Amino acid sequence: MDASGWDERYRAFAERGGIWAVEPPRVIREIVEAFSPGTALDVATGDGRTAVWLARRGWTTTGIDFSRAGLDLARARPGADGVTWVEGDVRTASPRGLYDLVVVAYLHLADNESVLRRIAGWVAPGGHLVVVGHDVENIATGGHGPSDPELLYTPELLRAAVEPVLTVTRCERLRRGDDDAELRGGAGGLAVDAVLIATRQQRA
Repeated sequence: MDASGWDERYRAFAERGGIWAVEPPRVIREIVEAFSPGTALDVATGDGRTAVWLARRGWTTTGIDFSRAGLDLARARPGADGVTWVEGDVRTASPRGLYDLVVVAYLHLADNESVLRRIAGWVAPGGHLVVVGHDVENIATGGHGPSDPELLYTPELLRAAVEPVLTVTRCERLRRGDDDAELRGGAGGLAVDAVLIATRQQRA
């Protein structure tokens, strides 16, 4: 969907009095807890749950999204005043400076690889890129998310998008069971995500 489509979706959701989620996905929480706080960018922040969570943990956080209605929901969250909110399309926007942490959660576009390659350039030396999104195998398991394989991730796509700009430290499929526990490998998961952690090497 384009920005107007997401605006409609977020407005309808707000009218029903709901929030998308209270916290970011568990895998993001577990990954980020291992990093020391610095500057962070939450790409396609949506309703802002990841950006606010980061800010509460000491990160100087910016959240960017092209949906004004999504950002309205984000700004209404408790703790939202600790985040700098930016309305912009990650396919064309150019954030100021580089970030110690860039998080991309469930951003699915027709040009995934080129967009992620662009985003990889926003990571500061010594910083990290964390990407989590629906994997193409999610279609077969019936998990929530896009049904068009062109919009979905694979570990191979994620790796190709960021190398050699960043050094990949983790790149795999992750299955989530009906209890929302992430289970590596095996069958029976209701959803399949692709997960990437990559780092920009410090300058010599």
